[in-house]
Amino acid sequence: MNKGKILIVDDEEDIVQQFTRTLKGQGYAVEPAYSGEEAWEKYQNEYFDVVLADWKMGRMNGLELLKRIDDNVPRSQVIMITAFGDEDSSIEAHHRHAFDFLKKPVDRQTLIDAVGAAMARRDPVIEALEEWVEKHPEEADEKTHIDFSHPPRSWSAREMLMEIKGNTKRGREEYKDMIKLTFHLMTHGNIDTRVMECARESM
Repeated sequence: MNKGKILIVDDEEDIVQQFTRTLKGQGYAVEPAYSGEEAWEKYQNEYFDVVLADWKMGRMNGLELLKRIDDNVPRSQVIMITAFGDEDSSIEAHHRHAFDFLKKPVDRQTLIDAVGAAMARRDPVIEALEEWVEKHPEEADEKTHIDFSHPPRSWSAREMLMEIKGNTKRGREEYKDMIKLTFHLMTHGNIDTRVMECARESM
């Protein structure tokens, strides 16, 4: 089982290949993209734990990609990479919830450390679902009637995880409903603080 899935976005092929080799060597699954448009197309069809995005690209630059990701749920952790690194750009990136802001050239250990730190902050709802499905493989395929869906539907945990990680419209709707349920539960009992933070941000 890989450690997580990374989307690498840069219009410089050698940088994409360099980052890909490094991260694959650390056990991550990696998907390359060579433009903001290509990255966004891939992001709409699959969930990525971490996105590494170059700031300066063609029609859709890294900031525009970051904005689109930030407006989505579930959100990936986004690490912005730039050859410029001015303070205004860094502030703008963090305002849009960028996890980190790295200046080129990025050495191997800096890349590994940044991605590792971002993975530690990966979406807690998806992480909890993955852990449950892995620990309960038989129950994960059992259908459950979910009353907070509109209209109510029958889901298995594995189906829900696949839809959410596939970033489908159905998966995004179910994710939002799960967050609403989580927000309700956290006001009536104990719940993991990571999930609480995610729920507050997504409401």
